[in-house]
This record gives sequence, C-alpha cells and structure tokens, in this order.
Amino acid sequence: MIKYMKSNLVSCLYFFFIFLILSSIITRGWIHTWGTLNVPVLLPPHFDLRFYQYPALQIERGANPLFGVHELWSSNFKGWSDYYLYEFKLAHFLNLHKESYFIGFALFVLINYIFCVYKILNIRKNSFWILILFFSSGSLLGIERTNNDLIIFCLLYWVAMHPNILGVFLYLIAVKIEIWPAIAGIAFIKKKIKIFALILVTFFFIYNFKAIFYENVEGINDWLSFGSKSTSVSIYRFFSVNINYLTITIVLLFFTLFSLIPWLKIFKFEFKKEPTPFVERLFLIGSSIYTGLFIAASNFDYKLIFLIFCVPYVSMLRNKIDKYFILILMVIASNYTWMYNNNLTSVGVFINTIAKCFLFVSLLNLLIKYIYNLFKKYGIKKIFL
Repeated sequence: MIKYMKSNLVSCLYFFFIFLILSSIITRGWIHTWGTLNVPVLLPPHFDLRFYQYPALQIERGANPLFGVHELWSSNFKGWSDYYLYEFKLAHFLNLHKESYFIGFALFVLINYIFCVYKILNIRKNSFWILILFFSSGSLLGIERTNNDLIIFCLLYWVAMHPNILGVFLYLIAVKIEIWPAIAGIAFIKKKIKIFALILVTFFFIYNFKAIFYENVEGINDWLSFGSKSTSVSIYRFFSVNINYLTITIVLLFFTLFSLIPWLKIFKFEFKKEPTPFVERLFLIGSSIYTGLFIAASNFDYKLIFLIFCVPYVSMLRNKIDKYFILILMVIASNYTWMYNNNLTSVGVFINTIAKCFLFVSLLNLLIKYIYNLFKKYGIKKIFL
C-alpha cells in the first residue's frame, strides 16, 4: 500500500484534496468552502450551468426560452441569440428545469472533468504541475460555477483521444456549445479526416451565421480575465495610459516573431522523449485555445483550464530553463484570485497580467515551431490535404 502511494503520490493527493473540498461542502456549506479557497461565490450553486436551466423553465411555462434569465444576468438584457435555442430545448428535454435532474447533470459534468484531468495526470506520473493547475483559482472558479467550459474541456479531451469520426462529432458538439472551440480543429492537422471536419464546421458557420453574430456581447473586463482586451484595461488601471488592444496584440506578436530568430535559441524545440501523437494533440488544442482567445476576446479565467492540456508536452522539453519558465508562467497566470488580495492595482495582479502576456508569447512560439517542423517533415500536402 505504501509502495503504491509513493509511486502514485500525485494521484493520491489529487483525490485526497478533492475529498477534503467535498467534505467541507457537506459539513460547512457551499459559501464557506469556496470562500475559504478565495473563490468568488455566486448563488444558487452551479450558477453558470443554470444558463441552461432558466430557459428550460421558460419552455416548461410555455414562454420564449431566449428570454429565460436570472436576475443577475438581466441588466440591459436583449435576449439570447437563436444560436442557443436548440441547446435550451435539449436542456428542457433532459428535464434540467427540475432541480434534482439539474443537480444530477451538474455532478455528471464535474465527475467527467475530474476524470479527464486524472487521465492527463497519469500521462506523466507525479506531475505536480497538473495537480497545481487543477487546484488553481481559475479551475476552482470553473468548478464552483460549473461553467460550460468544463463540458468543452471533456469533449476536447476525447477529441484528442479519438481523432476520427467520433472525434469530429464531439468537436462539432463543442463548437455548438460555444463558437471558440472551432480553433481546436488544429488537433486534426495530421489526420486526413481534417478535410471532413473543416467542411462540416464551415457549413455549420454558414448555417448559423446570423445567430453567431447576434449582438449580445460581454463587456471587457480585467478582473479574473485574460486577453489583449483585458490587458488593455489593466494597463490603463495601472498607468492611466490608453493602449488599444490591437496595439497590444501586434506588440506581443512581434515579440513572438523575435523569439523565433534561430540564433537566439529561445524555447529550443528539443525533447527528452518524443511526445506521443495524443500528447501533441492535447498541446495543439490547449495552446491554440489560449493564444486564439488571447487575441480575440476578453475571457474569464475559467478558460485557463485548457492550459492543463499543454503540461505533458511542455514537461517533455529538454531545456529545463524553458520548461520550468513556461510551467511557472502557467501557474502564475492561473491564480489571479490568490494574487489579487482585494486590490486591482496590487503587485500580484500586475505580475499575473505580465505572466499571461509572456505565456501567450511562449505557447505561440512552440505552436509555430510545431507547425513549421511538421511542414519541414511532411511538406505542405500533409498540412492541407
């Protein structure tokens, strides 16, 4: 028993800490548990997942589900896009308007998320980095809210595991839940089925074109957020200087290109052991989501859970300085609330913002090098055909 625990220390700690959180919720309550972990609490529990419950309640009442909304979401509310209509109808079909069914579904989502992270944890045994990222404030916030990013995380995990017809089907479900997982299609880059996936997702976007661009856009925020838009707000908060987010994006892209200059030897593309195709696909999904969303939007920190996908790949880098630099950036970027200290202009918040920018440059550097090496090895046909 002791020998097993030593060889599986991280896995044992993983389930032990989950047990502690669960025990605290049962004995001390939802608010006290998450408050102790410095995670902002919203009631009722699983608040974000109720995005599907309230429209389901509207359908049950015979009303328009596109106007089913909690009072906290109702400020200047113009109704949800038709894009979500089928999801709301599915939620009603699954009886999510009934609290017992809803809680059961929320637990199902959380258990699946825990299982998928556990499977990634076992790729490299005793990887404390994945353990730390799972219990980071960004991940815990997603768990407390039961945000639909957890569902997308699970779907994309299985996409990486099964890059075939099943993977394409799960990929399309993820895109239907939210638009942005479309970028994760890069996971099929080595597979011929990518043409089929590209055709399907193209038709999907054409069919949903009007609903996708419906004006119901979230405001830009720098609290518990990442992205060039959030960084622009943070810079103004710290230095009272207005810098357009496009300028920030261009500057970070310039630094990325600068880091690719061969003689600088920044982030050497060398590995102690060649990553498996599965590990590569996880990295492609995680890095493309982080860098793509960083450029495109202001994103809540729940989406930093996708950095977990990058850990096995980054952990295999031969150069220890490069490896630990990127892994430490991931940890810092994922722990806003523990660095925030109730002060939006604190040193901790500043370090967190800088870490997210450096992480963007680092992951984009590795992503570009991966695609470049793929091109060198297989030629343009392998990438596009």
